[in-house]
Amino acid sequence: MSRPTIATTAAGHGEDDERWLRRLERLIPGRRGPVAGDFRLMQRNIYILPSRAGTVFIAAVLLMLLTSVNFGLSLGYALTFLLGSLGLVGMMHTFRNLSDLVLRPGRADPVFAGEFAEFGVSVRNPSRLERRAVALIAPGSVHAQFIDLPGGAQTNIAVPVRAERRGWIEAPRLLVQTRFPLGVFRAWAWWQPAMRVLVYPRPEDAGIPLPASRIDGAGSEGGAGQEDDLSALRPWSPGDSPRRIAWKAIARSDSADLLVKQFEGGEAGELVLDFDALPLQFDVEARLSRTARWVLDAEHASRRYSLRLAGRTIGPDIGPAHRADCLAALALHGLGRNAGETP
Repeated sequence: MSRPTIATTAAGHGEDDERWLRRLERLIPGRRGPVAGDFRLMQRNIYILPSRAGTVFIAAVLLMLLTSVNFGLSLGYALTFLLGSLGLVGMMHTFRNLSDLVLRPGRADPVFAGEFAEFGVSVRNPSRLERRAVALIAPGSVHAQFIDLPGGAQTNIAVPVRAERRGWIEAPRLLVQTRFPLGVFRAWAWWQPAMRVLVYPRPEDAGIPLPASRIDGAGSEGGAGQEDDLSALRPWSPGDSPRRIAWKAIARSDSADLLVKQFEGGEAGELVLDFDALPLQFDVEARLSRTARWVLDAEHASRRYSLRLAGRTIGPDIGPAHRADCLAALALHGLGRNAGETP
């Protein structure tokens, strides 16, 4: 069985069609909001109209019919009815190319403001009929995602949407359309998956030094000793920096346990990323941007850190989960009731 294929192409012609669709939306009843779970395309939610080429085709067939009636052209009648029948068969195949497809929301990972949020979508073809040139288009997108699905196949695609600002953004209303096989008719359906993505603050440009504020081993803030000479090797424990693993010593030993370097200068303290300690001349977004940069730099440096934000302290800790918690708190800061929701 052939595998489903996905192609991306410019959707300039789709933008013109979308303008026509928006004009027709007011005349089409039964508009739906976000849909959770499976969404099956069927007769009640698929619409079909002639495309631009189809409008010209229909006008040409009608002109041929009128000419054949006026002049009594037998061959003209035959050609007119042949082309008309071909158009009707093409319309049925265009509708069938969408009918019974099942759409389902997928996964959407958090992104930073200014990036593209990718809403994962699952498309399943439960029938034995092959579906070709099915397009998914997001509003304002310059590219359409085209899918070819063999019978019984399923594929996952990502629909990109630009994330302009931090916080939650809902999945847009997607346009599912096809012109297969002749291009003279265009079938479409609207679908808004019930999913959202969390947008983190845009981090400040790299190069901003981490704050000097630290917590020493006793739990009090202050300066930490500098790492000087290697004093010993000890077994690895959770929270140790990967940069301190003594790979050469492990290679020379027969043990499979990880060993960590310990220096005479002592362990570096835990960073405190204090949002409220930033200069007041910065606006809220600028402070959030700098704090987001500190979170990324602390993770990159494998430093344990805590985040202080609006009277709340997260950590100290390190790792992907802690990073996500801190960035989520920054993303939802000051956004009202939803600010405390878990992404």
